[in-house]
Amino acid sequence: MFELTITSTLPRTRARTALFRTPHKELETPELAIVATDAKLRGIPKELWNDLPCQYLIVNTYHTFTKEIIPKIKDAGGIHAYMGYPKRKIATDSGGFQVFSLGFGKKHKVGKFAGKIAPSEMIVDDTENIVTIDENGVSFEYDGKPVYLSPEISMDLQKEIGADIIFAFDECTSPFNSEEYTRSSMERTHRWLDRCITAHAPYRDMQALFGIVQGGEYKSLREESARVLATKDVPGFGLGGSLGKFKEEVHGILDWIIPILPIEKPKHFLGIGQVRDIFEGVERGVDLFDCVIPTREARHRMVYTKMGRHSLRKMQYIDGPIERDCLCHACRAGIKPKDIWELFKVKDPSAAIYATSHNIWFFSRLMEEIRMAIKKNTFYELKHEYYKYY
Repeated sequence: MFELTITSTLPRTRARTALFRTPHKELETPELAIVATDAKLRGIPKELWNDLPCQYLIVNTYHTFTKEIIPKIKDAGGIHAYMGYPKRKIATDSGGFQVFSLGFGKKHKVGKFAGKIAPSEMIVDDTENIVTIDENGVSFEYDGKPVYLSPEISMDLQKEIGADIIFAFDECTSPFNSEEYTRSSMERTHRWLDRCITAHAPYRDMQALFGIVQGGEYKSLREESARVLATKDVPGFGLGGSLGKFKEEVHGILDWIIPILPIEKPKHFLGIGQVRDIFEGVERGVDLFDCVIPTREARHRMVYTKMGRHSLRKMQYIDGPIERDCLCHACRAGIKPKDIWELFKVKDPSAAIYATSHNIWFFSRLMEEIRMAIKKNTFYELKHEYYKYY
């Protein structure tokens, strides 16, 4: 399913290109998945989806489950038919990170990173998780109703969705959790992976199950988790969890774990997709990414170009498209930033269409440029060009 095609010969890099084959499509990596949270691309009407260049999408298992979308997906014949994407690769997450967001993430007010918090404010807290987690699974409330998730339920839900890549059900920890709690959580995640493998066994030829490396910000735990997962019979790995107190720590975490994982299997960096993080991840051997940035930032009137990230408000005096060589719905029609800005001001839905289309085109082209640079041995030159503005 995963065939390495080019491994960079440049010093200090593990960058590579590969072909990832599934029943639906052959995907060239490195690649970024566009997030389609509840099986739709926000801001873009369905009739325009096939005009977009994105070849990899990720759908949120938790949201499609709690919003009762999965029966509709199943009735349509699976996620590819439901979205009208018969030849594009689609992944589903397990729901583990959303459970974290409802629990310690919400209590500690953290997401992927704790952010710039003063050391004096970094107080360890393992008490009173808002959700209930035990060996069997996780209990919580959604919209006033009780919800229960377990490794087996997550596998069943992802099987019904029918994605190409699915992820094992895991427990994420907060940067505020102690090393003791993080170890206990990591070991539970490993046991849950074994249950996921068993539950998924009848469908392993139809879906690729990725195990997830956990261990928080602790080097010894991340390395231990990577060693455990390297022994498991899974076709790939997710690099997950809340990734440290500060964003700068994330690249060090990759340095700890990627050399331990089998080189012949793909690695997906879950929930990461800033421009610099993509370059740093690819340089360290990451093959796949996913992030809400292209669509979420567009709805907040931010667009990406080769010369940086810009507010449409500040670009409204530019006499031309957002980017001249872009083929998005806005740029190829000659729609100017000031036009889009005015559409946002009057809450015209076409504003989100133009901005979202542009950001998806930007990130798709960025990944294509990275793949080409690896093949031409010009990866560092491309990285330097983008780092002038990011």
